Amino acid sequence: MTMSVSFRSALVGALLAGVLWGCGTTATVPPAALVAQVESDSRSRQQLQHQLLTQAGAVAPQSRRDYEVGPEDLLEVVVFGQDNLNRTVRVTGDGKISLPLVGDVQVAGQTPQAIEKRLAAAFGSQYLRNPQITVSVKEFRHQRVAITGAVDKPGAYEMIGPRTLLEMLALAGGLQDKPGAAKAGDVVHIIRRQDPREDRGTPPPFSPRAETIVVDLKRLLSGETSLNLPIRHGDVIHVPFAGNAYVLGGVRRPGSVTVKDNLTVSQAVALAGGLDPVLGTSRVSVTRRDDKGNAIQLAADLKRILNRQEEDIPLKDNDVVVVGESALRKGLFIFKELLPGTYSGAYRFAN
Repeated sequence: MTMSVSFRSALVGALLAGVLWGCGTTATVPPAALVAQVESDSRSRQQLQHQLLTQAGAVAPQSRRDYEVGPEDLLEVVVFGQDNLNRTVRVTGDGKISLPLVGDVQVAGQTPQAIEKRLAAAFGSQYLRNPQITVSVKEFRHQRVAITGAVDKPGAYEMIGPRTLLEMLALAGGLQDKPGAAKAGDVVHIIRRQDPREDRGTPPPFSPRAETIVVDLKRLLSGETSLNLPIRHGDVIHVPFAGNAYVLGGVRRPGSVTVKDNLTVSQAVALAGGLDPVLGTSRVSVTRRDDKGNAIQLAADLKRILNRQEEDIPLKDNDVVVVGESALRKGLFIFKELLPGTYSGAYRFAN
């Protein structure tokens, strides 16, 4: 059926009047300004992953004198000027070594330097005057550490000798960052029993005798050596997975985004492909749940955020970000789809 010119004109007028009444005029944000953040974020993640895998090898090896001795370690004990007292001894299962004159000495859970002081006190009390004693670890026992969560190769690892957190994360292949897979969060947990001398039995990680040390991954990878903690036998290194937020509305690729690295609203929109060039506007609403499950509504304006006129909103796990759609543009888009032959050439949609 042929549509009359007057009816077409009336229909066009009604549609335009309706969408104009519903939205007025809304400023949009150039998609390129947001999409550029995706490339920056991606480069940042790649740099952090590369830094983790390379920095572990560049870290100066932990001093063996800071190592805490345990069962099955082989120690060399040298008493200066008393060659007949020098011994190479293996630590027994109950954490002791046996030496001439002083007999059994408890050494498990102590550093070589602490053992030197204990032996000097033992020999000096009755047998030697001001003894000079050196203790070194000749062989390290095999130690087991579990690495779980968002790493490339989770599992149980044998650890020989002193190792640091960075070295163990690198051994597990670094942080998980495969396309389509869940990403690592911003922290790493070291779950450790509180008494490191209990080497013959590893209690459950979440038992009352265990503690959890939380390490900020970004600070660790930025070079804060104090966070590159020594790892002990029985430790569980857990890298939590990052949470997800959801971006809907006038974006190119609606869906979930990973909440990590203090992700903000503008960054989430960028990760969703930026604003849809036809429908997207600068209006954004964020819906989240508080501790009691009640919905909280937050509002933002992307244009004002990018112009530094408004603070960007940090997102939390399970936030729902809805980017506003221009009713005018949506109406024109629908009108064009319904009446493809009407006013062809009168307007176009920029790519």
